[in-house]
Amino acid sequence: MRSWRPSRWRTAALLALLACAPALALPPDKAFTHAVVDRWSIQDGLPQISAHTLAQDRTGYVWVGTQSGLARFDGVRFVTYTPKEAPALPGIWVRTLLAGRDGRLWIGTYKGLAVHADGEFRPVPAQAAARYPALDIFTLAETADGRILAGTSEGVFTVVRERLVAVSGPNPALALLPENGTLWIGTTGAVVRRSAGGEMRLPLPTGAETAAVTRLVRAHGRLWAATSQGLMWLGQDGWQRVAELPLGRTPITALFLDRGDNLWVGSNPGLGRWRDGRQVEFVADSHPRAFPQVIALMEDREGSLWLGSQIHGMARVWSGWTRRYSVGEGLHDAVVWSLSRGPDGRLWVGTNSGVSLLENGRYTLQVPGDALPHPHAYNLLAESDRLWIGTRRGLVVWRDGRLSTPPELRPMAAAQINGIVPVQDGSVWFPTTEGLFHLRDGRLTRYAQEAGLPDPRVRVIAFHRGRLLLGTQSGLFELRDGHAVEVGREQGLPPGLDISALQPLRDGRLVLGSLDEQLWVEAGGHWHALGPAQGMPSNAPFFIAEHDGWLWVAGIRGIARVPLADLPRSAAPVRRVRGEMLLNERGDPNAGQQGYCCNGAGMSKGFLREGVLWLPSRDGVVAMDTMEIRKNPLPPPLLVEAVVAGGERLVPAGRPLQLPAGARDLAFEFTALSFQDPRSLQLQYRLDGYDRDWQPLPDARRRSVNYTNLPPGDYVFEVRGANNAGVWNPAPAQAAFRIQPYFHETALFRLLLAGVAATLLYAAWRRQQLRHARQAALLEAEVRARTQELHAANERLENASQTDPLTGLRNRRYLANQIPADFAYYEREQRRSGNYEQVMVFALVDIDRFKAVNDMYGHGAGDRVLQQAGQVLSSLVRGGDYIARWGGEEFLLVFRPMPSRHALILGERLCSAFAAHPFDIGGNQPLWLTCSVGLSEYPLFRDPGQHVGWEQMVALADAALYWVKQHGRNGWAAFRPTPQADVARLVRELHQNAAQLLAEGRVRLVGSPHVLPPQATETTEATP
Repeated sequence: MRSWRPSRWRTAALLALLACAPALALPPDKAFTHAVVDRWSIQDGLPQISAHTLAQDRTGYVWVGTQSGLARFDGVRFVTYTPKEAPALPGIWVRTLLAGRDGRLWIGTYKGLAVHADGEFRPVPAQAAARYPALDIFTLAETADGRILAGTSEGVFTVVRERLVAVSGPNPALALLPENGTLWIGTTGAVVRRSAGGEMRLPLPTGAETAAVTRLVRAHGRLWAATSQGLMWLGQDGWQRVAELPLGRTPITALFLDRGDNLWVGSNPGLGRWRDGRQVEFVADSHPRAFPQVIALMEDREGSLWLGSQIHGMARVWSGWTRRYSVGEGLHDAVVWSLSRGPDGRLWVGTNSGVSLLENGRYTLQVPGDALPHPHAYNLLAESDRLWIGTRRGLVVWRDGRLSTPPELRPMAAAQINGIVPVQDGSVWFPTTEGLFHLRDGRLTRYAQEAGLPDPRVRVIAFHRGRLLLGTQSGLFELRDGHAVEVGREQGLPPGLDISALQPLRDGRLVLGSLDEQLWVEAGGHWHALGPAQGMPSNAPFFIAEHDGWLWVAGIRGIARVPLADLPRSAAPVRRVRGEMLLNERGDPNAGQQGYCCNGAGMSKGFLREGVLWLPSRDGVVAMDTMEIRKNPLPPPLLVEAVVAGGERLVPAGRPLQLPAGARDLAFEFTALSFQDPRSLQLQYRLDGYDRDWQPLPDARRRSVNYTNLPPGDYVFEVRGANNAGVWNPAPAQAAFRIQPYFHETALFRLLLAGVAATLLYAAWRRQQLRHARQAALLEAEVRARTQELHAANERLENASQTDPLTGLRNRRYLANQIPADFAYYEREQRRSGNYEQVMVFALVDIDRFKAVNDMYGHGAGDRVLQQAGQVLSSLVRGGDYIARWGGEEFLLVFRPMPSRHALILGERLCSAFAAHPFDIGGNQPLWLTCSVGLSEYPLFRDPGQHVGWEQMVALADAALYWVKQHGRNGWAAFRPTPQADVARLVRELHQNAAQLLAEGRVRLVGSPHVLPPQATETTEATP
């Protein structure tokens, strides 16, 4: 095991990584409504719906102040602190938070100030406590020299030796902004500027004498003030209201300048964004993608913007890689089926109910759905003088604001139009659900069953190397001289493939998508499948394009990409490709951002223009700028939060934890502080000193692991992790600890034993050597037995509900809970020691002819027999063994590991003891009974790779018991499968035809002589 020491270099490396500049929360040219917004409220663990204040500490936790306490958030779990859990907190209503540069977190409440440092809270009372018993803390600020200032109901205070000391200033002090030796203080009706030259009161404009100045921010060369009567800025002539409405006249609830120079303004009507001194965006609370009632703002290390709401909890906003244009931009129906970009650059959008035009980020309805043959505008083609509209029932043309159906197109009136494809000769091809149509010189020709198509439903077509290819719902076809010929079968395409997309590549290769959620690439005269087995995300492709060295694939599950260099180029078997999901509908881990995409198979299901993918979705049009895809560069900060031993939660500090000798079952709580996509974190852990390799954590949201039965010694628990972009933190989090040994596990104890043994050996010489060795072994066995007995006694007290009420023995439920843990422990010990000579023994005991006892003497006598039977069997087990009433007159005995040569002695001992016991049923004469016993040994084989469950061991013992019952009772038997046997199948067949299995040599039988078949030669060679 590696030695552990405080890792300063790891801390330095982590800080250097955190200093990497992340992407901006929201670039200047991207609207808030196009950002990715994740939300949390009380249903997720937030203590209250109002998030009044937000801060991120140096470790990386996000802290939220609410009216019901303080919450710490790691992206997955909220931990709530109130004065009940943390008495150092003065009040439950947290008004303001400040993460100091020294790592301390300052908490301002309506009843005073507290500080959180080194894992604990401490109160910060007023120095004049009698005068200021409960200050209402409105705001906190830190000066350039590290002094902490508090704006309170009683004016401005500064923190001196964790005491609040009053300084000069207005009363109340609602906002503070220290800068360059000057302190700006917001109060009622004015802002006070305090500097070395004194104080100056700068009143608010006329009419705002009673307005409260709640926030002050320096941005865009101006000083801004958030007031209860609007947003204001300080000019040469004093404070002025902003002219823009509604922010000029409404209460301002939040004000924050992010690293991208965006000034965010929260207000009652909505959220505003200002740049260069002017408002560039206002998102009304009524917008479908708004986050209403913003009262707090913060930017985290990963570049995300955090919002606190008065009524909706909190949200995290980050740029993402998409823009979405939907009902918030005026779309009349959110479900979009088709897109077409006209020669003039305008974007035509076919929806669930008509056609709209998208210009300058806003929609206008052009053709309502009720004017079309079918309201679904399923495919579009925009030309300079007309718009072709393919619906689910025919095709129409929109020209000069009027709709018409040319007579030559009427044969397609009942068909779903899947594509509108013009070619250079002036003709147009229409793949439809009723075949492929070709319009040329005013004449429409149909290619369907009579042309060789077994299924006329054609989804897509493509011109490839002089061929016209048809993607249908029953395979790939080529149109040759008016006849459809199936292609691709001999090159590897499966029959009946339901094709959803076709895309020729510039280098001559052909790619198709199918509804079985795979891509197919034609290369070297062979079709290659690309699915999850080859590294491609599952998706039914509706749109395929190549750009900038990538193949882009969009379908109903989302948008994916794969390097073109990874695609096959010859007939050789395909290598694993580096496919990745960038937008996914279900929010799967490691699948990019979540969002709706993409609708409908056909020919106008998206396009690529100037590096931007435009695609239809169930929530409007989604645009993905392929050049904006920037992965998270910051590795997640890692922390081991606690080591839990015996119900006590221990927080790791600088030195290794010293755990008592009884702390053998431990739990480790840890976290990874990355908020962009916590589900997609990759976490691994190991216990250095016990584990050989790193263990993956299957679910990144489960932030704890358990270890049991650890031996004494020095350990270091470690956690390492990568963010949602696969960037690993080079410094794992560590928690070092030592488990103290019991005295009998110490070197001193071993030395004492050795000295005693040496003295005895010297005194008794060789004659006494063996005797003393046996005594030492007996002493150790006695210690183990007493320890096991004590453990069993404690177990019985704790698990009284797992006891059979009649016999006082354990019941089936107890064994179901206990035996799996024992199996796991013994398997680990066997793997660690390599000793497979010790076996556990399962003995299933059945009282012979017990029904006759009940029938002849009554059920009361039967109960007494069962009680005495339990006593007889209990007398044959050791303190560490199990005995349970298995059901009816059956008992199950589980013997802890013993040498395998002793295992089969048990059967004869059980039968003999049972037959020798006089059962008292209340009469004059005792009752003499016998029993039948079925045995099984664990492990069945000496191969550590053979895994058998305890239920199969009981089933194997039951099969042996059944054999004894069939062959005369009053005996015992055990089946021993051969290593080649399928144990699960063997157990099923043993009850039905054990004799045949014995004859085939798939199993051997040992047992009482009278139950062995004539040809059997193996019996127990041990003697009781």
